[in-house]
Amino acid sequence: MHDISLDGSYNARGIGHRRRPWLVRSAGLDALTSGGERSLRDVGVDLVIDLREESEQAGRTHTIPVRSVPLYGAAPPSSGTLESVYAGLVRDRGSRLTAAVIAIAEHPGTAVVHCTAGKDRTGLVVALARLAAGDARAEVVADYAVSGETVRPQREAIAAAQLSGVTLSAAARAASERLHLDSPAEALESALDIVDELGGVAQYLRTHGATSGHVAALADRADAHAAIASGSVA
Repeated sequence: MHDISLDGSYNARGIGHRRRPWLVRSAGLDALTSGGERSLRDVGVDLVIDLREESEQAGRTHTIPVRSVPLYGAAPPSSGTLESVYAGLVRDRGSRLTAAVIAIAEHPGTAVVHCTAGKDRTGLVVALARLAAGDARAEVVADYAVSGETVRPQREAIAAAQLSGVTLSAAARAASERLHLDSPAEALESALDIVDELGGVAQYLRTHGATSGHVAALADRADAHAAIASGSVA
């Protein structure tokens, strides 16, 4: 993984080679400037996969094609623990998580995946895609954990405003702040443990609508981009 500086967004990283990643992840892109769009296009991005609900979306300033794959089917939770929210997504929204992974697998170019902060919904979808592509679990979890360092300073005031009108115990408030701002490794590990209980990543994706061809395409995409970037393929 490597950081990508985006004017108009944040928490952007490329997966794979620095100059030609096979997948990019980011926070929301609605306010992306022309310079930010150019930064994405310069690394090959030609599709945006937006995981947010329609109610979260604003007018877009960029011209990159967008494929909308909302995950929750309702407004995102504003309180609760990361582990419980992730467990709910993995157990109850597997078809939507898989639809997003299929969108990555079926796109012949490089997609950027985003939600609002680029850590939770994006973190789960990117983790599933990367693990299906053959990336090591430790690398995937380490990439996820980086998001908290970027998200907290960007969204601390927003989270405080969202929670200001909610009556919560001290423990519940701390859990909700963690939900909004942090990306601790153990949270993703807990979600991936559930996926393993359900048969592992490939089986999980196939159960929820992916084909073996989709799973193979992810590995092929990662390998092909690595070969192109290294210069071993003309």
